[in-house]
Amino acid sequence: MKRWGIDLPLRALAEFPVATREVLAGTRLAAAEGEADAIIVLGATVLPGGEPSGSLRARAEAAAALWHAGRAPLVVATGARHERPPGEAVVTRRLLLAEGVHESAILVEEKSRNTRGNFLFARGLVPDAVRVFVVTEPFHLARALFLARVEGFAEPLPWPVLSPAWGRPLDRARLTARDCFSMAIARAGG
Repeated sequence: MKRWGIDLPLRALAEFPVATREVLAGTRLAAAEGEADAIIVLGATVLPGGEPSGSLRARAEAAAALWHAGRAPLVVATGARHERPPGEAVVTRRLLLAEGVHESAILVEEKSRNTRGNFLFARGLVPDAVRVFVVTEPFHLARALFLARVEGFAEPLPWPVLSPAWGRPLDRARLTARDCFSMAIARAGG
């Protein structure tokens, strides 16, 4: 994969039409069938006082439901502390425990600062995982699945979450547009 360089903006611009099609197709992905080796819960905003955003809460609740259904034995909570403690993974762990997920089934990845890092560091926690559920909102699914494959998860499976942000049309449009740009950069190797 190419890395950041002076030509990254031009490469990303060239990738933008394909990236946009992929992100829009990702918004229509259905939840995957079957079982997996692990569930990866992507991080989202933590509000002041360590309160989870609606997105983080929805992701954690969806992951807990998957785990309770016996679809995977492990749940990987991802995401570092950005502006203030606690970090995304720590708050997700707290939510998972409150939802009845056993402590021994939760792995905490708190080094990552972005989606690619979520998968890079999760790979170190579940090195033998092939099939993983990727828990995030529909606007984020295509890029998340792409980056999961880049970081070595051979069979990432979509698990779309209908968070409060997804339910607000303006937020949905803004976040989908943002992911189109982010996907173009990821495809360009950034």
